[in-house]
Parts: sequence; C-alpha cells; structure tokens
Amino acid sequence: MNRETTITIAKSVVIILILLAVVFALRAPAADLTILPNEIKGDYVDSSGLPYFSEMDSYYNLRLTEDYADHGYVGDIDLGDGTQKDMHRYAPDGNVINYELGIVYVTNFLHGLVNQFMGSHTVREVAFWTGALISSLAVIPAFIFARRLTNDYGAIAATLIIVLAPNYFAHTFPGFFDTDMFYYIFSLFFIFFFVECIRTDNIVLKVIYAILSIISIGLFSISWTGYIFYVGLMGIFAVAYLIALLIFDTGDDSQSQYSNKLVWLIHQKEFLSIIILLVIGFVGISFFRGIDGALGIFNSLLALLSLQSAARVVGGFPNVLISVAEMQMPNLLGAGMGSAFLANSNGVVNGIGGISVLFAGLTVLYILVSRVFKLRKITGPKRQIKSKPGKADRVSASKKIDDSNKFKLSLGELTSFGETKDEINHTKRLTILYATLFVIWTLITILAVTRGSRFITTIVLPFGLLTGIFIGYATDYIKSKLNNDNWLAFVIILAGALAAYPLTQINLVYGLILLVIIIALGLASIYAIKSKKSASDNSVPIKKYIAIIAIVLALVSPTVCGAYVTAHQVVPGTSDPMWNSMVWINQNTDNSTVITSWWDFGYLFEIAADRQVTFDGGSQSGDRAFWLGQAMTSSDLEYSAGVFRMLDTSGTKAQEALYNYTQDYGKTTDILKEILPMTAENATNTLVNTYHLNNEQANTVVNYTHPENPRPVIFVASSDMLQKAGWWSYFGAWNFTNQSSQNYNYYVPTQQVTVEPGSTGKLPLIQDSGLQVNAVIQRGTGNNSTTAYTEALSTYNNSEIIINGTPYNPLNISNIIVIEDGYLLKNESVGNVENANYTLFLMGEDNVYTPILMDNHLANSMFTQLFLLGGSNQDVFTMVHMENGVSLWQVNFENTAAGGSSNSTSTNQTSR
Repeated sequence: MNRETTITIAKSVVIILILLAVVFALRAPAADLTILPNEIKGDYVDSSGLPYFSEMDSYYNLRLTEDYADHGYVGDIDLGDGTQKDMHRYAPDGNVINYELGIVYVTNFLHGLVNQFMGSHTVREVAFWTGALISSLAVIPAFIFARRLTNDYGAIAATLIIVLAPNYFAHTFPGFFDTDMFYYIFSLFFIFFFVECIRTDNIVLKVIYAILSIISIGLFSISWTGYIFYVGLMGIFAVAYLIALLIFDTGDDSQSQYSNKLVWLIHQKEFLSIIILLVIGFVGISFFRGIDGALGIFNSLLALLSLQSAARVVGGFPNVLISVAEMQMPNLLGAGMGSAFLANSNGVVNGIGGISVLFAGLTVLYILVSRVFKLRKITGPKRQIKSKPGKADRVSASKKIDDSNKFKLSLGELTSFGETKDEINHTKRLTILYATLFVIWTLITILAVTRGSRFITTIVLPFGLLTGIFIGYATDYIKSKLNNDNWLAFVIILAGALAAYPLTQINLVYGLILLVIIIALGLASIYAIKSKKSASDNSVPIKKYIAIIAIVLALVSPTVCGAYVTAHQVVPGTSDPMWNSMVWINQNTDNSTVITSWWDFGYLFEIAADRQVTFDGGSQSGDRAFWLGQAMTSSDLEYSAGVFRMLDTSGTKAQEALYNYTQDYGKTTDILKEILPMTAENATNTLVNTYHLNNEQANTVVNYTHPENPRPVIFVASSDMLQKAGWWSYFGAWNFTNQSSQNYNYYVPTQQVTVEPGSTGKLPLIQDSGLQVNAVIQRGTGNNSTTAYTEALSTYNNSEIIINGTPYNPLNISNIIVIEDGYLLKNESVGNVENANYTLFLMGEDNVYTPILMDNHLANSMFTQLFLLGGSNQDVFTMVHMENGVSLWQVNFENTAAGGSSNSTSTNQTSR
C-alpha cells in the first residue's frame, strides 16, 4: 500500500469516527423528552425512570428479545422443528413466528456486552438505545460508497443526508426499537459490493466482492422483511446494464468479431460477474433463508408489491393496511412555501433533504445520462500523442496508483473520455455502469414511493449519493473554473441563505448568525484578502474553500436541522394510564383472559398485561378489523358481546365454516350478524330453516359462534380511539356488494373551556379550507340550563357563512347530550334542524367543559355507550378499572341471551 493510499484511508477513518459521534449525538436527546413539561414528564416514563417506547412495534420486538434472553427462543412454545409459536397474539390459536430475528440476536449480544463491561442493565434498557446505536453505524457504508464516487466534501454530505434522513431518523432514535435500524447498513453494503464485483477485472476480487455482497443481503434478509426490494432492484439493474452494454457496444472486443450479439455478451467480463453473483447469491440466500426461501424469491417480490396495494381487498374483506399511516400515498411537499427548503417527513422532497438535494441529484443524473449518449459517438482517441506535462502539473506515481483505485465522477471527466482506446473503453464501462445504476435506482424508488410514505427511505439513498457527486462537481468547477469574484460572492451568499434558513426555523438568532458568518467570511476572503499566486503555485485560494464549504452546508443543513428538531420533539407512544391498566389486568384477571380493542396498542397489551389479544399491529387482518369495527359501532351490546365471544374463543372458524357453505363473504357476515345475539338453539334453527344448512353444518357453525365455555374478555376503551373512529367505523361499515365503505367520526377539541354560569364559551372543533366549526356552550343560572350548538364561520373574516340566503353549517346537530358533574342532564333532540347529522356530547365538571361532536351513526354505538356515557343502563359490560383516558370493560357473556338460558330477559339489545 503506497503512502498516498495510506493517508487517504487514515483520513477516511478519522472522518467516519467523527461522523459516527455526530449522528449519535443528534439522536441521543430523544431520550430526554425535552418537549414535555416537567410536571407531566413523569407520566411518560416507567417505574425505573426509562421513557416508554415511541411506537408499538418496539414492544413486539422487545417481547421477543426478552423471550430469547429468558428461555433461549422467541415466543411461548418451541415446536421442536426449528419453529416457535407465539400465544400472545391472534386469539385464540396464536401464530407460528415467521419474523426476521436479527434485532433479537443483535440486542441480546449487546446486552451481554453491556452487562460484562458496564454493570447490570436490563434487556429493556439496552433495547432502548440499540436503534440509535446500530443505525449510526450506517455512516460506515454510506461514507465508503460515497467516497468511492466523490471527494471528502461530497462523501461527508452524502453520509449526513443518508444517515440523518428524516424518515430513517424518525425510526432510529432512542426508544424506537424496530428493524429499521438495519435498513441503510445492509442495503448500502449489498449494492456497493455488487457494483464492485462488476467493476473489478480481477477474478479473485470478483468472487470476494460477490461473497461480501451476498453476505450483506443475507444478513439483511434475517433483519428486515423488505430486503427482497433490493434483490429485485439489483436484478433489474443487472439486466438493464447488460442491455446497455449491448446497445453501446462496450466490451473487451467488438461485437463484429462474434457470430451474434448474444455470444459477444456471454464473453464479456460483466456477464461473468452477474453469473458469479447469481450462483453465490443462490447459495448464500439458501444458507440464510433455506432452499425454499431462495426458490421463492420471485413470489416474495410479487407479495411485496401486492402488500402495498392499499385498495386491494383481502378475501372480500377490506385491506386494513389502508389505515396504516406509512401505507398512505405521501405528499410531494409539506405545506407552505418555505417547506421546500426543509427536511422532514411531511413530503417526498422534504424526506430526501429538501429541494436543494432534489436539484443536486437530478442535475447529476442528467449529466450522467447525457454523458452516456455522448460516449456513443466516441470510437477512438482524438489524438494519440500527448505532450509531456509541465513539472508543476505532474502527478506522482503513488498518486496515479491511488487514483486508479477510485472512480471519482469529477468535472474534468465530463468532456474528456481518455487519451487511448483502453482509457476510452474503461470510461465507457464505468459511465454506463453508474448511469444505469442511478437511473434504475432512482426510477424504482420513485415507483416505490407511490406505494406509501414508508418507501421514502429508499429514495434517499440514490439522491444522497448523487448529491455527494454534485458536490464533487461543484468542487472541481469552483477550484478550476470559477475565477470571477462577483460570481463567487453570489454563490457564497446564496449557499449561506440556504444553509441558514433551516436553522432559523429552530432559532432565528442562530440562523441569522450563521448567515452573517458565512457571508462575512466569504466576502472578506474575496474582497479583503488578495491572494498572490505565482505561475507555479497550484494552491487553491481560501475564498474558494469557503464557497465549497458553504455549498456543503447548504445541502446538509436541512437534514441536520430536521434531525435536531425530531430528536427534541419525541413523545413516547404510551403513558402511565395505559401501562398501569395493563398491569391491573395482569394482576387481577385469569391467564386465559383475552384483551380486545383496536389493533394499535396490541403489542403493548401483550407485553404489559402478559395476555393474549384479538389482534395487533402485525396480525391486523381485514376480517378481524371488520368484526371489531362492527362491535364498536353497533348499538346492540349483545351483538358486540357475541362478536367478542366468537373471535376470542374460536377465532374466525365460524366465518370460514359458513363461507364453505355460502361461497359469499357478504352473505356469510350477514348470517353471522343475525345469529350472534341469538341463543344457540335459535341460531341453529335459523341456519336450518332460513338458510337451509343441514343439522350437522348448522351445529358446526354454532359451536364456533356460541362456544360453551367462552374465554374471559376485557375490552379496552381509550381516548385515542376517538380520533381513530374514522377507521374502525369504516371497516365496520364495509359493504361486501360494492366493496366500499364510509367512515364516521368524533370531532374532539384540543383543549377545554371554562364557562361560568350565565356566560358563553366557544371551542373550535374543526378548521379546514377556510371553514371553522365551533362548539358554542351556553349556561344559564338555573339548574339544567346548560345547552350547546355548533356554528360555522369563515376563517377569513370570522363571520357566519351564508349560501343562497341560508347559514351554511356542515356539522349541524340534531341531538345533544349533556353530562355535568357526573350526572346525565340531557339526552334529547334539538328540534327541527335541516341537514343535521351530528350529536353534540358535552361533558362538564367544575365549570370546565369538553364538547365532542359525533356522527349520529356513533351516537348510540357500543363505544359511545361505554367510553363517553359510562356504560349506564346495561349489564353486558362492567367497568372493572379506570385510569385517565383509559377504561377496562369486562364482558359478561352470562348476561346475554346467547350466553345465558333460553328464557333470558336481557334488555341490552337497543336496535335489533
């Protein structure tokens, strides 16, 4: 290794270490919960003082990790054939674990290290920091890959843009314990070594790079489900690259020397590289995923695409993935003109680092593509003899060797393709290689982003690297071409403004200080410091270095500032009331109890209560979403109890059995809705007499819908479900005939209002597109004199909206419910109001009022009856525990007609 190469490697190591420290330091403040006031911060930390995790998937990963640490395998039952079963999920049968366990192995390894060298710490404490630690290691492949393409400035910028990318950062700070932490590490190594295998002429290195590439994707495959995306990406790239070689006739020899183009292609070293990668890839994937996993790659790719089809129905049931925020089609940009220059998760452009990164990436992409087409016209060197360079311009032998090991897309290479035929051929190959890579990479990730915002993390990689190349171009241009001081000043001022703007959104003073410093240093270096450069002096004036640094800052500032903002705005995904409620279940219910609620908190229920759940964030199926939505929107509490009895004791077996007879999910669900509240005898008779099943078929269905010994069920009602009603009502109202639905909502204000007797108060319920709807609360001085209504105002002039001489209010109320100091005072119609489809629920205590507006379809729903009205005048559900914003309801099957005797006198049916 020559001295020049040694210095380059040493410098790169130092830069990588600094970048590791920087990106981890930016993530660390998330653990401090700085956005929360001290008086409530205690509600968001557990009994050990550790903040609760930031989202629910973390609790699934944590439970598996604790399982592995406790008994050497994940889940609850080791089936003895290399698989395990998880009995905390998917009541009643649980499920066989089919999950990438890299996060489990890595965290347990770190747990061992920490306890060996840093004292005793729990798995939970180590897991809390694992995401931030592992994700920071993405600096290593990001810098290596970028440095292969550009200079140090560009590599540093590309690394920061990638490792601090908003959507990646938002899933990898302390307290976010999910598989995203591995995403950039293995994907970058896989692509980097894949390309290096194609690039090198040395057969031994080809094999080594291929092995390293496949090891990377193999480790990725046991760490993150979406690894298959990159297998598909590089497969498409490989095909496209071979086609490009054919089109541009780029090889060791001419196509005319072979009988046909295909024979020519087979004899090219690039084709050999692809074959080596395919062979080693099959062996490697078979090692990591088994033979079936290797043979099933194509099907896995198809499954990944179908997973993202949010509109797709699942066996006639709605696709619950449409309710997952990350599966929604993202905006191109966040709101506001200034958002284009910020990095956040509000839009695709923001997600890659802002419009400056977009511009830089597209510029380089255009240059690469145009260069490929220019190369098509180049067949040989323009001149064979080149005069000897001057002494000052000569390059040392060691520098030549070092440069030969790099592929820097420098500005000088854009117009010069080489002086010899071999140089031109080498340039053609590399240009086509990287142009094809980045074009395919960019196009595929753009397509992926249309499938959901979760794929914004994929598009960051090509744009981050392209931005690094752009800085390399800019560096070359400024050093060798930009000699006009006025233009240099313009570049510095513009770059300074772009660098300062994101910082002004955090702190205006700091942003302005940064702007002043950049401009002052730049102008001083241009106009105050006069450089005296001799003809033999190759040094670059300081003013040009300031311009280069300003450009780097302009491109990385949005991403760095965005990371800072995210880390200082972290709020845990749960708090003491929910966690303590689960602890109550753990301590006060039988082990066979099933917890049922909407899927969001399922993972937390499993670990905190140590009980099985109806469904969770990884088992949210369309049929269970339908049945839970039905149960919560129905006003018939016996029917709701029947849904829970069926799902939590026999699962969806009744549905499956009945479908075998009807072959129609719409008819199947209609029949089940009819028989679930009935006695077992009446249900059997209905199936036989009305729907013409034979006795054996009817008994099979009824054994599933009316099990003799139903498992105990606790229904969890919480305040967050008010905001989620649009989704659970949507799934509950699913129309199987036209495969569509509609949703119903609660409108909840963000604060409360104090209204003294004899006065009036207002609270905004909704504000959108120039319209604001307020809840107006009026109190008299006598008893039972409180009333309320809604008003619609224009946000432009705060006046009533009049259309065709009539006040316009899309949220007119037809009913009002008033509860004061724990007493129901009103539940009545407000009179003859046109187009009134809402009910206003008003709850007051000690003169402080909270209005909640709800669609009339929800006014008498099970959820409203329990969570808002306290479950009065019914005995199917009993509230057994209550915390702030959380209530637990025991389902009393024995108090229903279906669960009691045939002469049950239950009066819980309110609409059937």
